[in-house]
Amino acid sequence: MTPSPDIRDTVEQELPPLTEQERNAMRAFLQRCEVRLSSLHRIATAFIGGAGLLVLLPVFFKEEIVVIIRVFLDHLTDTFPVLGANSGWGLAVLYVCLAYPFILSLSIPLYALYLLLKDIVHFYFTIYTPGFNPGLITPSFALSGLAFSPDESETVKQGVFEYQYHTSSINFTIPFSNDKRERYFDETIRNTGGKIIPSTRRWDVLQASGSLPADADRQTVERFNAALGLARTVERSLIKEVATAEISLVRHILYLRRLVLRYIKTLVMFIWTAMISFVVIPFLQDEKMPTFLVMSISYFIWALFTPMVIRLPLKWIYRHREEMPDDSHVDRQLIILESQVEIFVKAAMVMSGLALLFSLYLYIVQ
Repeated sequence: MTPSPDIRDTVEQELPPLTEQERNAMRAFLQRCEVRLSSLHRIATAFIGGAGLLVLLPVFFKEEIVVIIRVFLDHLTDTFPVLGANSGWGLAVLYVCLAYPFILSLSIPLYALYLLLKDIVHFYFTIYTPGFNPGLITPSFALSGLAFSPDESETVKQGVFEYQYHTSSINFTIPFSNDKRERYFDETIRNTGGKIIPSTRRWDVLQASGSLPADADRQTVERFNAALGLARTVERSLIKEVATAEISLVRHILYLRRLVLRYIKTLVMFIWTAMISFVVIPFLQDEKMPTFLVMSISYFIWALFTPMVIRLPLKWIYRHREEMPDDSHVDRQLIILESQVEIFVKAAMVMSGLALLFSLYLYIVQ
């Protein structure tokens, strides 16, 4: 029986018939694409494990931050006789100038971690899939389902359809109770206006092609088709499969390169901030050392070198050149973190510098 015209791709109908050599070339290319996509996902999985971040997070938030906060609280009632009646105002200004870089030193690594988690979601999920209705924006896995191309063999495709719509195949694909199927798939179909069902799997198309068993239940079939839509499984010609594979690689590489670089920046920022905390705490716990002077020096150093620390990964990339190019040569997606925090770091540099001068003055005159 001849399949419905809706199952066939129409774009290629104006092209000359493909030779067997061309088809073999496309099949080989699709195999290479699958290997490349698999490699990209293995790389992403390695970073999702995030061994470095998992080790640093408890270290970062275990004792060091608590110790620094306790130092702030212990000196909250300090007085500066040299300032006379303005002692309270002087302490308030000093606290503000030190609290800002302290909070920022915690915020930037956490913000970098937030961006990293967002990158992971973007890498694995999408709301767009080639071949589906553009109005369908339900979240879906970026790796879509794969269907046998109808132009490879219409007879085979017909047999695939007939086998898939047996009750056992449907129950295997959607092993839910009737109540859960109704709540899940019926609601999805209703909320998407039926767009979740691939165009090649609509009830009238399947009936016209003779792909359904005689006792097929429309509601069950449509729930099964909705599951295919959620997995973004759609029939494509071999040419369209090749085109989709190419753009899929582009999409994954765009997100993965940003994800990997963001991971490294996040790790570097955690290490840099933790290192400053580790070094400064012994000095803060020594009663002989001027507390505010030590804190202002440490946070001035942190703010001064943070821009360079964030840009270290890019400097490593351009290590074989004498100097880094200006930012116009670098994709903005790769420097968005430093671009967003630059003004805040400069403010921290100014405030910690003021705190350093003020605390140094107090240390000298006292």
